[in-house]
Amino acid sequence: MAITVEELRKIVREEVKRALLEALVELLPAVDEEEQREIESVAGKPSNYRAEEFVDWSGG
Repeated sequence: MAITVEELRKIVREEVKRALLEALVELLPAVDEEEQREIESVAGKPSNYRAEEFVDWSGG
């Protein structure tokens, strides 16, 4: 089975994006309930924002 150069580039791009997102998630610290409340008091809750204000980080 042969694939085109463009298909290979797309696959590599998607895999690099996935790997970087996984690494980012591991670098983000976990927060306890108190910290989460503080974050929400400063930035608000996700429900306070419109859907179009969110950025899709799923890599899709």
